[in-house]
Amino acid sequence: MEKMEFDDFCKVNIQFTNAAEMQKTILAYGYETMMLVASESAVKRYGLQEFVRKLQAQCKVVWVKESVTYPTQESLHEGLIMLQQTTPQAILAIGGGSAIDFAKGIKAFYRKDIVESVEEITELLQKKEIYTNAIDIIAVPTTAGTGAEVTKWATIWDKDKKCKYSIDHNRLKPDVALLVPEFAAKANAELTISTGLDSMAHAMEAYWSKKTNPMVRALARQSISITTKVLNEIVEQPTDLILREKQCLASVLSGLAFSMTRTTASHSISYPLTMQYQIPHGVGVAMTLAQVAERNRGAFPEEDELFALFEKFGGVRGFLEQISEGVMSLKLKDYGVEQEDIPQIAQHTFTLGRMDNNPVAFSQQDVIEILEEIYE
Repeated sequence: MEKMEFDDFCKVNIQFTNAAEMQKTILAYGYETMMLVASESAVKRYGLQEFVRKLQAQCKVVWVKESVTYPTQESLHEGLIMLQQTTPQAILAIGGGSAIDFAKGIKAFYRKDIVESVEEITELLQKKEIYTNAIDIIAVPTTAGTGAEVTKWATIWDKDKKCKYSIDHNRLKPDVALLVPEFAAKANAELTISTGLDSMAHAMEAYWSKKTNPMVRALARQSISITTKVLNEIVEQPTDLILREKQCLASVLSGLAFSMTRTTASHSISYPLTMQYQIPHGVGVAMTLAQVAERNRGAFPEEDELFALFEKFGGVRGFLEQISEGVMSLKLKDYGVEQEDIPQIAQHTFTLGRMDNNPVAFSQQDVIEILEEIYE
């Protein structure tokens, strides 16, 4: 019998709601001080101008107005500077996974009256240390894929693009996750698919992770089943809120699944692709998903049930080709990668806790072969 451990598994208050009720819920919490992580463009896109005005009238708001794309030590340092005169009771993050990760990073490194330098934040990241405080995190994801609204970790990208860091602690799980399908419906086809594939990768990698268990696999199967059924329909009917809600559910389920396992080889291989070539995270992960799946065959439980979900598409590769056709490329060449770059990319793909969490051990040559397969 497999060992199952549920370490503070689902402490997040998860609510499926709409935009109007989301605003009422947040205002009803009655915070006196808050950091708002939401770009001005996002506030306008989601029609939240009046909500922000009400929030500012009700409490002291420190507003991070710039878009946070892939938070770094520098962006966290700048955010902490903004809080020098304020002790926030909560951080409200409205945006994609990066906005929510930024909120987690601020909570991790906030100390009253002390602002950590970029170098000090880097040292804390390297030591995997965080500070203790009572700041709440309210996550309002505007995409359906990252799962950041229910996980205890965040990705911080090195300012010099040399590596990526992961902060990891139960205290970093959001206290509240408000899922608003109306916001997800604003995403274009490319963002919808890339985040949907990120969600699917979370589920698949949790399924075959060394830390998998029956509950993880049940959550992952349900998430993948939803995504494979609705993702293409969403592209064809982008304003259908029922379909959007289903994909939001798939994202939550995959988030809960990989919150117990972490990710594996596909995520590990994707990190230098994003850092060095700015390949969107979901695309970078999806690029190698079929190749990793094929190499993992025979190395994890209940594999037939996983692969059966893709049979009608001709396999994982067939689904990826079908869903990305005419919307985005899953080939390295189309993102400015030179074939002679592949060996040095492979050198940077072995992230501790990710690559070594894969059920099959990959060598650097294995990774080179995978990258060659997806080059063109």
